[in-house]
Amino acid sequence: MGWISLLNETYENNSSFAGKIDKDDTVLLPISHSTQNAQIEVTIDEYGEFLRAEKITDKENAVTIIPVTEDSGARGNGIFPHPLCDKLCYIAGDYSHFTNDKNKDEYYNKYLNQLESWCNSQYPHKKVIAILEYLKKGQLINDLVNEKILDLDDDGILSSKINKIQGINQTDCFVRFIVQNCIDNKDEGRVWLDNKLYDSFINYYESINVDKDICYITGKNVYCSDKHPSKIRHSGDKSKLISANDKDGFTFRGRFTESTQAASVGYETSQKAHNTLRWLIQKQGYKRDGAAIVAWAANGVKIPMPLENTEDTFFQEEIKKEADTAKSYADRLNRAIAGYKADLTTKTKIAIISVDAATTGRLSITYYKELNGSEFLERIKDWHLHCSWKHYYKNDEGGYYFVGVPSPREIALAAYGTEQKNKFQKIEFTANSKLIRNTVERLLPCIIDGRKIPYDIVHAAVLNASRPMAMSGYNWQRVLTNTCALIKYKYYKDKRNKEELGMTLSVENKDRSYLFGRLLAVADRVEFLTFEKGEKRETNAKRYMNIFSKRPAKTWEIIYKNILPYMNKLKPGQKIKYDTMISEIGAMLDLEGFNNDALTELYLLGYYSQSDFMKDKKTNNIIDEMEEEKNE
Repeated sequence: MGWISLLNETYENNSSFAGKIDKDDTVLLPISHSTQNAQIEVTIDEYGEFLRAEKITDKENAVTIIPVTEDSGARGNGIFPHPLCDKLCYIAGDYSHFTNDKNKDEYYNKYLNQLESWCNSQYPHKKVIAILEYLKKGQLINDLVNEKILDLDDDGILSSKINKIQGINQTDCFVRFIVQNCIDNKDEGRVWLDNKLYDSFINYYESINVDKDICYITGKNVYCSDKHPSKIRHSGDKSKLISANDKDGFTFRGRFTESTQAASVGYETSQKAHNTLRWLIQKQGYKRDGAAIVAWAANGVKIPMPLENTEDTFFQEEIKKEADTAKSYADRLNRAIAGYKADLTTKTKIAIISVDAATTGRLSITYYKELNGSEFLERIKDWHLHCSWKHYYKNDEGGYYFVGVPSPREIALAAYGTEQKNKFQKIEFTANSKLIRNTVERLLPCIIDGRKIPYDIVHAAVLNASRPMAMSGYNWQRVLTNTCALIKYKYYKDKRNKEELGMTLSVENKDRSYLFGRLLAVADRVEFLTFEKGEKRETNAKRYMNIFSKRPAKTWEIIYKNILPYMNKLKPGQKIKYDTMISEIGAMLDLEGFNNDALTELYLLGYYSQSDFMKDKKTNNIIDEMEEEKNE
């Protein structure tokens, strides 16, 4: 099944939500409808008499569902009025009188003819008739001026330089209507929320579109669209997924004579697919750095989001009583996955789609995948189980440790992030938005298809993690733990049939790079223990970390000589403990391994695991006990 077909199925399964604006201003649009932000609200009675008007200053309340034609929905150059609610230049018969712009009379005339056609059809609506009766009087702007909604300059002309509403010049204001019904007070007076009015226009518009062709999606002989919807990623998005309006270029020329020979999609099919995709992206999509990626179940059940970290995906509402270990994390993850399995079966269709625009006019699908429910859960579980690591995050309440997988965006920042000053002169850890977007899109197949992480991403993260002097301690710690998660997953994919790397210290691991990383961690700890209270500086181990990864043997000699004075400052028990650690780790390195060949990425795992082990509360208690024994 293709993406259009699955989106149509999703629309049918969620059709009860059509036309309902939720608290986040997201809405599944009915077919032949779009949204606009309105700046003015006009109230009339059922006979078309003006009652009142007001400015809409709250942008959250400005979202307005409006009926649109194919031409008005894709409105560019030309005169293409919306069927009901529109800008002043279309709906105000006295617009030219208050602007001296006589060319706008044609806008009003076309709007009025279109509205009369709807009212005179076999699908009229009483509110639409009332609006027509009012607007035929040609006094809208005069009424708005009397209500002090619009202001005139000294010459009695609407000025574009005064009275902006929501930042919009008053000449460009969009107007919506309320028809106050004196007969039935239970009737919905707000025309943008009236389901019966939606149906009225849908039926009318279908009745005037009589030309039919074969829809390539359904195979049915129906009215086909040649102007497909935009606004896929957000309300200002002009890019289209399906477009063939370039008759002079090479969009279809050379292979076909008409654009419909390349792609013929039914109007209703196109509307449902595009409206559903827009709704899903608004409701649950990943929308950062210009990317638009969404995963959904066709039957509407909740699914784990693939582009979030483990904490936000599975454990956000769970109260954790103790710190995670690898085993406890796996148990929590299995319980969370089991919670989804009841709703996600092999019959549940799951889809993941990523859209991106190379230009302002063309939107392309950069990734699309369909899976059944159980297969999707297994892929998500595999990612969250084998790319997990121990992380420390700060929040408003302080900081906390958690075991899990960083989000793809956090991975992208680990690979390419740098510290930069923003416009407020505050330090931010950021990267080029296009680079982040591309990296996130490249990580999608790793999560959904179980592919290996591209080595250039891992390599970039390792290089960044090897530069602690280039960033603050907290940001470097984030880069380090995210990079360790990548290395763990890379090792799992490269050596699937061998033992997997763990998050805890492995004293039996004799890998040369891993051992050198452990030595660096001990040197870092020794110097850190001698710091005075409040002393903030980087240790020799961190200062030499980058060059250490390239020439470990030579650099270790320098680092070891530099930590000897600090070793002598330690308490006797501590000195023996760390001196023994260095000796034991060094003894595991054979003579051939103690050379200046560059280290692999495993040195970072050795460094982190040894550091975390030495900071462990139980280990510190043992050191304290040893000190007491020595002092006795």
